Order: sequence, then C-alpha cells, then structure tokens
Amino acid sequence: MALNFLSRATTAKNFWYNCAISRGPCHRANELHLGSMKMTTTIKENWLTRKPRRKAFYSTFFSTAILLMGTLFYLNDFFDANRLMPASSMTVFRQLEVWRLWTTLFAHADVQHVMGNLILFLPFAYYLSSYFGVFFFPVLGFFAGGGINFLVLKTMPQESYLIGVSGVVHWMGAAWMTLSFLIDRRESWGRRFLKVLGVSLILFIPDTLKAEVSYLSHFLGYGLGILCALLYYLIFFRKFRAAEVLEVEYDDVDLIS
Repeated sequence: MALNFLSRATTAKNFWYNCAISRGPCHRANELHLGSMKMTTTIKENWLTRKPRRKAFYSTFFSTAILLMGTLFYLNDFFDANRLMPASSMTVFRQLEVWRLWTTLFAHADVQHVMGNLILFLPFAYYLSSYFGVFFFPVLGFFAGGGINFLVLKTMPQESYLIGVSGVVHWMGAAWMTLSFLIDRRESWGRRFLKVLGVSLILFIPDTLKAEVSYLSHFLGYGLGILCALLYYLIFFRKFRAAEVLEVEYDDVDLIS
C-alpha cells in the first residue's frame, strides 16, 4: 500500500514538473486526484514578482536625458539641429540621409509634445530595462523606432516631416503588456487578456483625433512591440518558466462507491 502510494506520488511530481517547466499548460491552479487525495498546484511567484533591478535607474536616466537633450537642441536649433534632425520621405529615401530615422525620435515640436511622451516613456523604460535588460530597452526599442519611422515615411508626402518618439512609446507599452500577459500566469488567460485590453484602451486610444499626429506610427509601434515581445519570450521561454515558484497542497478526498 505504501509503495503504491509512493509510486503514484512520484508520478504526479514528475507530471507537474514537466507541466510547469517544459510545456506549461497550467494557469492559476491545477488539480490532480491521487486515489483518495487531491493535489492542487498554484503559481506563487514568477519572473515579474522579483524586485526591479537597481541598475535600471541608470539606463532610464540616460535614455531620458538623451531624449530631453535632443529636444533642447532641436527647439533651440543648436548646431543646425532643425535642419539635420527631422526625417521626411525626401531626406531619407532620395537624399539617403538614413540617420534621420533615429535622430527624428529625439526631435519634438514643443515642450508639451515631449512631456506628453515622457508620461509613459519613463515608467515603461524603467520596467522594461529592469526585467528584460538594456538590450531589450533602450537598444532594441530605439532600433525598432527607426524601423517604424521607415514604414511610416513610405506613406507620407515627400515634403512632410515626422518627428517625436511616440511610436517607440507605443512599442514599449505593447512589449511590456505582451510579456506580462505571457509570463505572469497566476490568473487565467481570459482575465489577463481583459486586463491588457483595458489598459491598452485607456493609455493608447486617443479621445480626439488631431491632423498633425501620425496615428500610423502609433499603430505600427504597438504591433511591432507585440511581435518583438513574442520573439523575446520564445527565445527565453525556459528562463521565464524556471523562475516560477509553485505551491503544492494535498487534501483528502472522500470517495463515494
């Protein structure tokens, strides 16, 4: 009897280990009946329940300082910044001044423009670099920003200029929420999806439409953020699953013959 129970308990242990680490179909809690006992497994901790890295403050400060400095240069036309920084279809595709795809990220029309972007840029920059490293942000984030500008400029008139970091901000928001949805499995996927949908509607759907705003860059930034987050999650899938801490509870079950 004891050997039989031990064998079943060992089988259950292996099952839940493979479930949590290798395949991971479990969500908030799972139940398994072992004879007259019920085993419930709950995810208590994961990659995102850890404390943020302190070093993330420095990368956030650095990227924010560069953003503000670029705006200062552009607004005051230091070193001919008004001519050299912004990007248009003419300057990028005809004059082959490709660097503008990235310098234009740091150019803003006025103080209100840059402060409006910083409201979301600061928290997303801190948490992305804290939990996923400086390569994911700011390196990959700003690199993606150049790609977003490339696609948007393809649709714009040659003499129209595209400035600002809002496309990157939407990339950051989409990347964070996608990774949170995939990594934090303490709730069912339905509840997680509703949370992501609600936050996205609140943060990224504008109340009014303005003619001077490129909503295509927002849309492409959000879509590319989801794609980058999915690829990043697949690459580091085992690392994220290995960070999960499971709590197992055993309860007696009354069997009715």
